Amino acid sequence: MKHTHAILLLLGLLAQCAGWTVSPRRLKGLLAGLALGLDGAWLLWYVTDARSLSVSGFWALSPVATWVCVHVVLVPLIALECLAWTLPWWRWWVRGVGLVLVLAGYGWGLGEAYGPPVVTRVALAFPDLPPAFEGYRIVLVSDLHAGPYAGTRTLGRWARAAEALHGDLVVGAGDFIAHLPEEAERTGVAFAGITAPDGRLGVLGNHDQYPGHDEVAERLRRHGWVMLEDEGFTLRRGTQSLLFLGARYKDEVADPSPVPWRGRPWPGGFRIGVCHAPGQWAGLRQEGARLTLCGHTHGGQVDLSPFYNPAEERTPFVYGLYAQGPDRLCVTRGLGVSALPFRFRCRPELMVLTLHRS
Repeated sequence: MKHTHAILLLLGLLAQCAGWTVSPRRLKGLLAGLALGLDGAWLLWYVTDARSLSVSGFWALSPVATWVCVHVVLVPLIALECLAWTLPWWRWWVRGVGLVLVLAGYGWGLGEAYGPPVVTRVALAFPDLPPAFEGYRIVLVSDLHAGPYAGTRTLGRWARAAEALHGDLVVGAGDFIAHLPEEAERTGVAFAGITAPDGRLGVLGNHDQYPGHDEVAERLRRHGWVMLEDEGFTLRRGTQSLLFLGARYKDEVADPSPVPWRGRPWPGGFRIGVCHAPGQWAGLRQEGARLTLCGHTHGGQVDLSPFYNPAEERTPFVYGLYAQGPDRLCVTRGLGVSALPFRFRCRPELMVLTLHRS
């Protein structure tokens, strides 16, 4: 995402320069100083990581998210004013129509982000699936990001939507919180009422680990989640079993150190990997996972395909179903948002995976 942040920073600075150009002469110095002061404060905030001093609300946003949110509102308005000054005879029409279009665009993005999640149903067939698990249903949720952009009511609505799918097991693929460990309480309370027969199973994502993974995992366990931190969990039907291999988030490109749990003498059973990022798929396949479930990408969140999708900067597995030989990877777009409270052509998603023996 570094390239995306750099592009947004450049666009923001260009927009500010344009704003100084069209502003009245007596205000140019004041506006220039204010804009540079705001960007300087943002840069200091980013370098010193001042968000660790905050507890909730707007100030719990990361510095990058805050800067982007301010400029995503500022840039279109300044561009609109520049256009209005180049067309003096149509100035008020440009302002009026442009403002309507800008507000409609924001409304569209908010509507996609906080509208009803899409339910994607996937049927998967494996010849070695134990017969006792024929028709087994897994509800996959990911990237809730409880915090400034996902409050108690939003989380409760997503939990009710997941409950209505009547899965045998609910799997959480990480990023339960946005920034602070106490945000895990919101997720825990919201999903505590889900009555899936085999309960709720989860792994930690990158946001869950930034503030301290032990506290986040413990808070979720208090509300009934089985949190797998580089370990396995077995579900049995008589003598047959499913073995879930849960991997904590690890960027194996930035951190090439060995994964300590690889190569363990795992119990028998059909193996399903659960991780946060699709980059962890290869490691789980080495451990024998025939199916791997993950999220992390948000589907790009703002999907401008075929021209550009931010998630493609990180992985070729953006969202959907992928195959390598007989093994499968399911990447969900997730439910929450990060950096911006908008989605475009990328609605929030719940996945229902039904396992069949073929």
